[in-house]
Amino acid sequence: MMVVGDMKYRTTFLPIIITLQLVLNIVLGVVWITPGSALGIPYGVTIDGRDISGFEPKSAVSYLKTIKRNAPIIKEVILTDGEKEWPLSTRDYKFRYDYEKTIDQVTALLENQKGMDKVVNLLKLQAQPIDMPMVLSWDHDKLQEFLQSINDATCSPAQEAILEYKDSEIVITMAQTGEEIDYETTLNLILDTIQSNNNDPISIVKRSYQVQVGAENLHMFDTVLSSFVTELNSNQNRSINIQRAAELIDGAIIQPGEIFSFNNQVGERNKDNGFTLAPVIVKKQMVNDIGGGICQVASTLYNASMLAGLPIIERHPHSIDVKYVPHGQDAAVLYGSMDLKIMNNRLQPIGIRSQVVDDKLVVAILGNEAAKTSTTPVEK
Repeated sequence: MMVVGDMKYRTTFLPIIITLQLVLNIVLGVVWITPGSALGIPYGVTIDGRDISGFEPKSAVSYLKTIKRNAPIIKEVILTDGEKEWPLSTRDYKFRYDYEKTIDQVTALLENQKGMDKVVNLLKLQAQPIDMPMVLSWDHDKLQEFLQSINDATCSPAQEAILEYKDSEIVITMAQTGEEIDYETTLNLILDTIQSNNNDPISIVKRSYQVQVGAENLHMFDTVLSSFVTELNSNQNRSINIQRAAELIDGAIIQPGEIFSFNNQVGERNKDNGFTLAPVIVKKQMVNDIGGGICQVASTLYNASMLAGLPIIERHPHSIDVKYVPHGQDAAVLYGSMDLKIMNNRLQPIGIRSQVVDDKLVVAILGNEAAKTSTTPVEK
């Protein structure tokens, strides 16, 4: 005679027992129908729509070779840019199916998986089969050269802002945005076309870019707020130091309200930073020291900043007059003690362009049209 407690017990656990039995049957079924899963191809995986379940890797390679022998790679891919076309011979660029790597990508699906983790993923593959493409190989260098030749023929490179000094006048060509082929995206389109045996032409994908100058770029500027020019003397080492310091401040961006430090931007004056021995002024005397001449860069920047109406937060004169700027318009700098600090009082960022052109040091303050007049009050 069955008691009520037994009936309740069986009623409660019967669904659980049935579910566990079903799961066990499925698991056992998977193990039974995929005896080679640990060594071969799991069920639920196809290559280009071809079922390779249960194959050993070597057998799968042979099978794919047989299948693809009757479906060779298309002979040619056409790349286009507007009305221009470039034929790409798959034979010339050694496109071929890599059967071994194709199977390797399949076996990697369950690589290093054991126990229930592997069983669960085998079940997932049966529930949600995946179709994987054939892996292609090709002559990477030759294809890169081919795409580069198209890039050179159809794209305009970016231009940084260029300073020139002509007929006693500063001529500045503002930065220009460039265009280049998006190699990765275009390559993926080529591979997709070959893998799908599609004969439709491929439109080359391009992207725009700007020349990077320092930490930022100067393409945002379209106006010269001010400029100043000083002449270099015949001392070669001094010119080396001026050239190096000019490079280090070139491209600097000063945000609204930010204070620019010449010493922080240029860094320590030593050989590791590109500086050499040249004359410097020390207590009204000329002596040789590392970095001699960079005060001319600071002085030229100081004068350009004054002409732009930028507040000078810190500036030190030399102990004697210098020849490259008028009396009282110089700026002495010494790392760790004397600095030139300039504040951007505009509501927009401004940039510094600094170059040596024909034995002349040219420094320009760049901005945009609004930066000519819009200023923010300076706290005193």
